[in-house]
Amino acid sequence: MKRFLAAAIGVVVGVAPALAGTSAVIDVQVDQPGTVIPPTFAGLMTEEINHSYDGGLFAELIQNRTFQDPGDRHEGDSDLPAHWSIVSQAKPAKVTIDTADPVTPALPRSLRIDLAGDKGGVANDGYWGIAVRPNTRYTVSFYAKGGRGFTAPVTAAIVADDGATVAEASTPAVGADWKKYSVTLSTRADAPTTAKAKFVLSATGTGSVSFSLVSLFPSTYQDVPNGLRPDLMKLMADMHPAFIRLPGGNYLEGDTFETRFNWKKMIGRPEDRPGHMGCWGYRSSDGFGLPQYLLWCKQLNAEPVLALFAGYTLNHSHVNAGLPEMKQFTDEALEEIEYVSGPADSEWGKKRAADGLPDPFPLHYVEIGNED
Repeated sequence: MKRFLAAAIGVVVGVAPALAGTSAVIDVQVDQPGTVIPPTFAGLMTEEINHSYDGGLFAELIQNRTFQDPGDRHEGDSDLPAHWSIVSQAKPAKVTIDTADPVTPALPRSLRIDLAGDKGGVANDGYWGIAVRPNTRYTVSFYAKGGRGFTAPVTAAIVADDGATVAEASTPAVGADWKKYSVTLSTRADAPTTAKAKFVLSATGTGSVSFSLVSLFPSTYQDVPNGLRPDLMKLMADMHPAFIRLPGGNYLEGDTFETRFNWKKMIGRPEDRPGHMGCWGYRSSDGFGLPQYLLWCKQLNAEPVLALFAGYTLNHSHVNAGLPEMKQFTDEALEEIEYVSGPADSEWGKKRAADGLPDPFPLHYVEIGNED
């Protein structure tokens, strides 16, 4: 047993004024445990607010990688998608958004550079800059196709805020049809440490070159492709959470039915995920989709607490319980439960396995709606 002296406890806990300034003794019987706290007591919950996932836990460094984010943030470049700018050159190229011949129906917009004979390109400013460190490898991928006779390579580079190129690599010659290209960028030992770099795609010649689904990943936690940030995951791993509540908060409901957490559009290949507008003023790429939530659980050895859409949204649109229209969302909820916890040979368990997660997850709790 240990004894502690608490002075002026009345001020701290708000007991009667007559007791203020008196002393009290607290006896702690460390050899007599009290109520047992279950191991599942402590867990985590996050929500896509202030770029918690895109630009946060999800390791992707390119912001607006499918050119669908709303708004323009480049003064004088009103035709450019947000977070993209033209790389200056002697003969400026023309950059436009193209909606013809998309890579997939989920990615309706591509970015086309019409070259004027010199080097032309575009830069992405990432999430408040691209982070650069020495001796670091980055994986670049994008879809590209040439037009009007363009058959040259495309160069991917990370350029520091002082204009110096810190890593660079080129693809083979780009053909006339959409093809996915991947290169590795490696910074040197003397590379600067900065959070203000940009990612640049460029080409030289005439004709045009188009891009879709541009991606830049540093190393991820446990080196999983399309995975999670190592520093944040290490911090959470040290907390040993027993569960992760997902997807969490208003993000589940969305402002409208169209912008709810529609999990079926957040599984499968990245090029088949259309993304959606979030409820905090910016768009989610949905690269961090339901498989990434479950990867998060797996890597932290935590159980999912799965939140299910309950048929109503933040703008008060809803389907009344008992109506036939509610069947769609009931079925979606049951299918989502099967995606998470069903065997790998079940209908939706097969889709989870195809997403790289063959083993079913333990699922002891679900949340119907958001905090209701």
